[in-house]
Amino acid sequence: MGINWALILPIVLILYSQTSWANDIYITQSGDGLSLEMQQRSKDNYISYNETGDDNTVKVYQGMHSDGTIDGDETGGHEAYWTITGSNNDLGSYQTDTNRGGGGGAPHHLANIVNGDYNTVEHTQMGKAGHDGFIEIQGDSNTVDLYQRGNGGQKWADIVLTGDGHTVDVDQRGSNSASAAIDLTNSGGAYNFTLTQNVTTSADSYSITGTCATFGGCNLTINRNN
Repeated sequence: MGINWALILPIVLILYSQTSWANDIYITQSGDGLSLEMQQRSKDNYISYNETGDDNTVKVYQGMHSDGTIDGDETGGHEAYWTITGSNNDLGSYQTDTNRGGGGGAPHHLANIVNGDYNTVEHTQMGKAGHDGFIEIQGDSNTVDLYQRGNGGQKWADIVLTGDGHTVDVDQRGSNSASAAIDLTNSGGAYNFTLTQNVTTSADSYSITGTCATFGGCNLTINRNN
């Protein structure tokens, strides 16, 4: 099942919910002050979301949780791709796969591309089959929280931020491997970056590239516990 949806003008609230398997949602939105929530409560789902605007609040739930709850052992396989142009947006993506009775279904893929200032990006992936997370932001004073947890496939994160004054928190937990590649480049403003990798049965790795050109310096915190 699929939907193509173009939104032009500010919208107060839209809630779109799908419960059958293998759903597709394509949304293109232009406007400010939008509050939008998308729910896909099954497995093998796809969302493409393109937005131009400021002061919007957008949440995507695939399998649910954090904390819209629900999730009936649906075995994953979720994909979401965001492209955002604007500032002061609050963006949240949540993918999960409880799958308590088996080894996990298909992995999750999530990508956020943002161009603007003072945006908040929350990126959460949970389940047993592995997680791929990509975030690329160009602008100033953006906040990123990426959380990956699971006891199956690899957890992988690739984050590139260009601009000043960013705050980035990456947390990868569970068994099997975890890797994070971080690129933080700015032209004068400080950044704050925290990486936590708590992987119990396999390797973790990370690479960090950063340019800090502020008198007070930039803050970098690494926590690892194999």
